[in-house]
Amino acid sequence: MDFSSYMKSCTLVGMFLGSMAFAHPDSLALTPPLGWNSWNIFHENINEKQIQEIADAMVESGLRDAGYIFLNLDDNWMDTKRDAEGALQNNPKTFPSGMKAIADYVHSKGLKFGLYGDHGKRTCHHYNSNWQSESGSYGHEEIDAKRLAEWGVDYWKYDNCDVAPGSNQEEDYTRMSKALRNSGRDIVFSICMWEYKDWMPKIANLWRTTFDIGPEWRSTSWYRGVYEIIDANDKYWQVAGPGHWNDPDMLEVDNNNLSYEEQKSQMTMWSIMASPIMISSDVRKMSNQVKELYMNKDMIAINQDSLGVQGHRISNDKGKQVWTKPLKNGDIAVALLNDNTSTQTIEVNFADIGVPGEVEVRDAWQKKDLGAKSSVSAEVPAHGSVLLRLVVTPVPRKPFKGAALAIPGKIEIEDFDISGIGAGNTSYNDMDATNQGKSEYRKDTGVDIYEKADGRIVVGYNQVGDWLEYTVNVAADGEYTMSASVASANETSGFKLSVDGKDITDTIKVPKGEGDDNYDDYKTVEAKVSLTKGEHILRFIVLGDWMDIDYINFVKVGDGDETGKTPVQPGDSSTTSIAGYSLAMNDAYATGSKLNVFGMTGKFLGQVDMIDGNIVNSLKMAGFAKGVYLVRNGAKTFRIQVTK
Repeated sequence: MDFSSYMKSCTLVGMFLGSMAFAHPDSLALTPPLGWNSWNIFHENINEKQIQEIADAMVESGLRDAGYIFLNLDDNWMDTKRDAEGALQNNPKTFPSGMKAIADYVHSKGLKFGLYGDHGKRTCHHYNSNWQSESGSYGHEEIDAKRLAEWGVDYWKYDNCDVAPGSNQEEDYTRMSKALRNSGRDIVFSICMWEYKDWMPKIANLWRTTFDIGPEWRSTSWYRGVYEIIDANDKYWQVAGPGHWNDPDMLEVDNNNLSYEEQKSQMTMWSIMASPIMISSDVRKMSNQVKELYMNKDMIAINQDSLGVQGHRISNDKGKQVWTKPLKNGDIAVALLNDNTSTQTIEVNFADIGVPGEVEVRDAWQKKDLGAKSSVSAEVPAHGSVLLRLVVTPVPRKPFKGAALAIPGKIEIEDFDISGIGAGNTSYNDMDATNQGKSEYRKDTGVDIYEKADGRIVVGYNQVGDWLEYTVNVAADGEYTMSASVASANETSGFKLSVDGKDITDTIKVPKGEGDDNYDDYKTVEAKVSLTKGEHILRFIVLGDWMDIDYINFVKVGDGDETGKTPVQPGDSSTTSIAGYSLAMNDAYATGSKLNVFGMTGKFLGQVDMIDGNIVNSLKMAGFAKGVYLVRNGAKTFRIQVTK
């Protein structure tokens, strides 16, 4: 169908799209996007007829129905000059009908349409070609976003070339994010900055974690090989989730140089890592073997699982690797990956990944059930992989003490729940596989539990990503004062609490102990929290550098102590409350000394210099607004009120 006759059929589609309600940006990619991108196969050599044929092939081959719904054009669809309004425009030679026409054609096939841009002055191809070009969106974010919406663009990949002098990456990408969100159309935002930064999940749906991929297992050129990207992407597994994905770049399947086993391994690993899967080959002439790799239903189901957890590596024995990924229904996906240049035997005992006894096992690539097993041993070819699904019968978690822990009351940190099996039944996560603890108490969990010289049992060696969960029973609705006994030798330690998956505190700063490397100088920190009567799951989450914790205590505000303060617990060397703390209002410190300032929930707000021995004036001069703050210097903490 040519564009002139085709456009007549789009009127109803356009009317429908114009009446659509717009989703929250975080809900645009609740599972990793699947689709096709032009770059790895065609590079800058794209045109209207070719893309129309790709859209046809995605439908006729079954790719669309398998879930590959995005058709994305990469660099060089645009002209070097902007239009009279200052907006991006199509290259008139290669896309003479315009981008709206090609977008409408793609939509008519039941696909979504994506384009590419750059936060610099020129896109990468235009920059590398040394063209005089206005193809970058720096300074044109709003008008470009509106033009994308007018054309019907559903996906925007935003690159990182020809950066404007004095510009800031975070600010540039944030401007485009806001412009897309205000454009009047739902547009998936894909950052291509070649590395991960912690501000990206706040503004984008996916972000590249590495430099560009190339068609080799290990690179011998400027790009990164498939395995090098797998290895690098793993370190960010915890930041991925529904609406926010780590992007290890496009597929190199069906392009040059990769063996069949290496191509299959890319599919295996992109699946278990919950990665966006963008085919970048000529799908007009796929072999049946390649089609089987792209369209394997078991592989796609693991990738698209709605729990949205990125699988990660749990063992690596001389290149013989085991990766796991929990699934929504309680099943567990397992990948065996061989990074050696010869066939290797890779074994996994399911008890080692938290699945005791026998479970049914399905092999994704063989498309068959392997029966009930408690372990698997496989001969895996060089650079090859195995993708399994363990069909798990859920086993409920259990409170460690046999019953839910009471709130109000004191929760000993080492009494976290006994883990069960399946979704929602895991009660702890310890990032360090080695048990660093020096106690026989619950030694089999792998959590780093220590017994102190005074007999207290604490959990130590806590790092970012660690968490512990407790089944608790809250006696009554209301406000409670939470206090926790904590220690750290670092300035940047912190934690937060959640109940049933929802945060009940901001980040709570853990004060640094006196002296060097002192994890025995326990302090009590506090925060006010609102709790609801009934049984809940309380989670303690580590957010900063290494810290130790002894207990968490809850006192209902108004019960026995009108200020809601928690008494000092045995073993605390001092009390530095992070809420409800009341001392002298304006003790003088030496001019020039450093004051650490916290909000009343314990959130660290910054450090200021003492001016003229007056804390209040020091906060005012530093720009702190009217309100109540906690100010700490050395071992003393003061509750300070700043007035107008």
